[in-house]
Amino acid sequence: MQNVECRMQNETRPDSETGNVNGLYVHVPFCDGKCFYCAFYSIAYQAGLADRYLRAVEHELRLSPPLIPETIYFGGGTPSLLSLSELQNLCNLIKENTSLDCLKEWTVECNPASLTAEKLALLTAAGVNRLSLGAQSFDDSALKWLGRRHSVADIYEAVQMIKSAGFDNLGLDLIACIPGFNPDNWRKTLNSAVALKPKHISVYALTKEEGTRMASSVSQGQVTPLTDDEELEMLDIAVKLLANEGYQRYEISNYAQPGFECLHNLSCWRGEEYIGLGTAAASHVGLKRWTNIPDLGKYIEAIENGKEPPRTMDVLTEDLKKFERVVFGLRMAEGISEATGKICEKTLYDLSKEGLVLNTGGRWRLTERGFYLADYVGGELLAGGNAE
Repeated sequence: MQNVECRMQNETRPDSETGNVNGLYVHVPFCDGKCFYCAFYSIAYQAGLADRYLRAVEHELRLSPPLIPETIYFGGGTPSLLSLSELQNLCNLIKENTSLDCLKEWTVECNPASLTAEKLALLTAAGVNRLSLGAQSFDDSALKWLGRRHSVADIYEAVQMIKSAGFDNLGLDLIACIPGFNPDNWRKTLNSAVALKPKHISVYALTKEEGTRMASSVSQGQVTPLTDDEELEMLDIAVKLLANEGYQRYEISNYAQPGFECLHNLSCWRGEEYIGLGTAAASHVGLKRWTNIPDLGKYIEAIENGKEPPRTMDVLTEDLKKFERVVFGLRMAEGISEATGKICEKTLYDLSKEGLVLNTGGRWRLTERGFYLADYVGGELLAGGNAE
């Protein structure tokens, strides 16, 4: 009953353009260093700058229409790197400027070395009910290769604190396909992660992102990425091992025990609408999509001068939005309905002949091979959709 009431509240708010927004994302760009592979926008933490940033985020939130989020997500960067008082201020500004009557899930991303019992107690008291911990590997050599600043021992200590604080909904992030680390190393990481009994495990294949130190090292011949076959072997190990341990693959890179899928991300993949706050944060409302530029200085300066954050804006067509729902919807194990896929039905049938998608029970879904070639599938759908 609460879900119906919340939907009705969202759909009858005075600003019709934000009537269906049910997600709130806050970007915390501060980190204690830059990982070898990381392409996300982040800067070194500074206490005074963090205070100014949080005041700017609060002002941006107040400029937004009234929000009644079903999901809240603090991402980064490293939200858990904020000091106790800064973290308290961030939670307070959300609670004071939004209605939490319909809230189902409040996630905070954390890194092992920046968590404390005091911060966890604060998050619990604020209403946070899900944590995502950036473990990445249970091999100290791999962590060093990745440029992480924590150790395997830090992961175990953080998980113990999280459990002691009463958090039941814990997700672990892992990185697969690290050059120089064989399948046995990878199985050890997976088994170590499963032994901690998280509700959710994300497995991201290491990729060369432009502008990263890794990309530079690859171009200079200092690092040789895994071949396609080697990468598929590593990912296949994860698929089978996690399935045997009761984790269901509900999206290309995400596995969960039944009932513990990340609701915030599911909402985005299903094409639902959200507001993003902070530098580099993206929003999707109606046919509009905008992203605050990844420049903390310009973000703070604009807001302190009474202006909106500098941002890029795209206005979608109805057809493009429908195509995107097909592409993102197919990332999930649940797939899409035949009605949703109608806009690119011919391309879907062509892809089914290649063994990449199938239609069962009135829904289009990726095949096992299709999961591994999801980027190709998405490209074909968008190209085919423009031609149809």
